[in-house]
Amino acid sequence: MGFFERLTLGGNASIPEPKLARFKTKPDTIYVPVTGLVVPFGKTGDKTFDQGIFGVGTGISPESGVLYAPADGRISATTVTNHAIGMTTADGAEVIIHIGIDTVKMNGKGFQRFVEAGETVVAGQPLIAFDREKIASAGYDDIVIVSVTNVDEKNVQILAKSGTKIDGKYLVKVGEPLLEVAE
Repeated sequence: MGFFERLTLGGNASIPEPKLARFKTKPDTIYVPVTGLVVPFGKTGDKTFDQGIFGVGTGISPESGVLYAPADGRISATTVTNHAIGMTTADGAEVIIHIGIDTVKMNGKGFQRFVEAGETVVAGQPLIAFDREKIASAGYDDIVIVSVTNVDEKNVQILAKSGTKIDGKYLVKVGEPLLEVAE
């Protein structure tokens, strides 16, 4: 890869797209998009999500800097700053995934998106890479928030309530069930 191919908007060096995370899926389930510790709404530090303004879901304090598709579906929205992405699952759940608190102020530095709006994705497909060190050095929290927004049409249950606990928080891994979304 040449010098010009490595440059992207925002001054980020382009990185190769990570490999697909393979896991079995079932209908009406949103899977963990990044390995880390579960942080329930009300404790994420993001007032908008904590108050449920953008639906029902949970936060994850990430252990790595790659965000994977949490279900099969279509990318419905992207941001120019690459800190958030929206998707509609094959089952009709509208999901927003937001990386960090106030990271929009980084203007895309430290983020690289691998998909575009309108693109069809499969569960486990890499969506965004984010530099946890850049986020921290800019003074922001890198918590990843996963929220189902069409709660007027869907009943959402949080599944990440069992397993290994670290400092009172459940450890979740990419591909494990996170949310159940039913009619």
